[in-house]
Amino acid sequence: MADQNSDSREPQAETAGRHKPAWRLHESERFLEILIGNLPGVVYRCRCDDEWTSEYLSDGCLELTGYTAADFVETRNVTWGQIIHPEDRERVRAEAQRFVLENAPFHTTYRIITASGAVKHVWDHSRPVNDESGVEAAALEGFITDITERVRAGELLGESEARYRLLTEQMRDLVCQHQIDGRFIYLSSSSEAILGFRSGELVGTSPYELFHPEDAARIRTQTHARLLAGENHLLTECRMRHKSGGYIWLEAMWQTITDERGAVVQLQTCSRDISHRKGMEAERTELLAREQAARQDAEKANAAKDDFLALVSHEFRTPLTTIKTLTRVLQEGDETEEERQEYLDTISVECDRQIDMVLNLLDISRIEDGTFDFAHAPVDVREVLRSCYKIEAQATEARKQDFKMEIPQGLPYELGDLKALRRTICTIIENAIKYTPDGGSITLSVREVIQTKGAPPERNGEAGNASTVYSTSENVTETTVDTASGETVGHIAISVTDTGRGIRPEDLPHVFEKFYRGKSPVPRDKTTDGTPDDAEGRAATPGVGLGLYLALRIVEGHGGRIEVESEPLRGSRFTVYLPVMSDEQAEQFEHGSSIDDEYEMYEKLKAEETG
Repeated sequence: MADQNSDSREPQAETAGRHKPAWRLHESERFLEILIGNLPGVVYRCRCDDEWTSEYLSDGCLELTGYTAADFVETRNVTWGQIIHPEDRERVRAEAQRFVLENAPFHTTYRIITASGAVKHVWDHSRPVNDESGVEAAALEGFITDITERVRAGELLGESEARYRLLTEQMRDLVCQHQIDGRFIYLSSSSEAILGFRSGELVGTSPYELFHPEDAARIRTQTHARLLAGENHLLTECRMRHKSGGYIWLEAMWQTITDERGAVVQLQTCSRDISHRKGMEAERTELLAREQAARQDAEKANAAKDDFLALVSHEFRTPLTTIKTLTRVLQEGDETEEERQEYLDTISVECDRQIDMVLNLLDISRIEDGTFDFAHAPVDVREVLRSCYKIEAQATEARKQDFKMEIPQGLPYELGDLKALRRTICTIIENAIKYTPDGGSITLSVREVIQTKGAPPERNGEAGNASTVYSTSENVTETTVDTASGETVGHIAISVTDTGRGIRPEDLPHVFEKFYRGKSPVPRDKTTDGTPDDAEGRAATPGVGLGLYLALRIVEGHGGRIEVESEPLRGSRFTVYLPVMSDEQAEQFEHGSSIDDEYEMYEKLKAEETG
């Protein structure tokens, strides 16, 4: 019995051993079939004939083509060559035949027409399989997958990029893409209209080569660095160099382009030319500044007018009060002869002051409205200075001031108005008398000077280290040239030097302004012209503030200038520079007079006063 059982087990074991390889093969085929069936595409084997006759297609064939594998393999209702798009068929056949001859794997893309008539894009990767001889390819084995969505996405991206480029090319703004270091990757065609450069000329270059030096550092630290740090959509204004060499203003919007992780990979800018706007802003700023300056000038003029009215009323009221008081005293007849003469002298002086102020106001009005008619005749400057010395000598004697005159021989003539020049010099001398204490000194001198272009202004002697110089002309070193003869023309320099209280440096630029009266460098200075306010030290500076203004306008009318050199508490020097007359001017001068009847009366009174 035991032997029988043993004999029966042996055939069973042999049978199981024979069935085991078959089972393994079946399992392997099943696993491979499941694996192939789950692939997103078609695994195939076909012949190397013209129609690529199919020998095997996986189940994915139905989803891809709309045909079953049996339609290709069993019934052969359709071949793979027939569903290839007609426009791609010859190309695919030529490529496949070439790789078959080379016995090399190949891959290609083409379109197929499905059973429903839809067009799909596929990617085909295959390799030749040789026949039994191992020489010729008998079939192709490969894999085909649907890439329609990827192709469409690429087409959409291309269309989008084309539309974007078309848009940027049509925009007047400058659209650019940059590497993260700023170098240009792309520039729209408007770069030529805005910057003068064609886009190809700037690709690969850095915009920092074009930024204005004053803007480059700001863009790098305040815009570029912030973008790289994660900020976005930054608006900035900067200047960029045009191809012509000038700079234009641009307003730029900066943005970042990031990858899927959010890291900045590129920068994008959209810029527009705002040079016109900047010009308008600058013009508006200038207009506002000018309007503010005009308003301030108007306010100053209004204040000056109020001050002027107060000063003039004071200047008129004080002498008139003196004249009226002394007239009443004289009418009573109780004074001695000596007192009577003193009162009459005082009345005469006050009348002269009134006449002088009225004439100043009249002449200033005529000069400013252009009706002051300067005479043009040869003027002997020595004659003018001698006349001034004679007129002012009595006033200096009354204050025991040392009044000296230094006039060399052989001075050239000046072309101008003798009486107007005499009045100018007298005004400057009277100022020196007014602000020089009793016992001080005043020197009237003249010399001929020739200034060369580029040379420092000519100086009359040495001044103290603390002295300050102010000139009414910015161009004090320019040589005057007679264009007809080509000869250099010099200047007559007339100086009035005193040992008075001097002028503060901050007042020097203003001493020739109308109605301006500077502060005294000495508190409660008693060196005045005798007005009650001045005597008490309440007035900043004696007078109305018209004399030097008028003097400067007369000198400028003669083509000259005035230079002031002063040191507080040590004195001042006023120097009038007048161009000398050329030989041709001497031949062409025209006689004339600018002095009216009131001025003639003033001259007569002055002459009578000086004897």
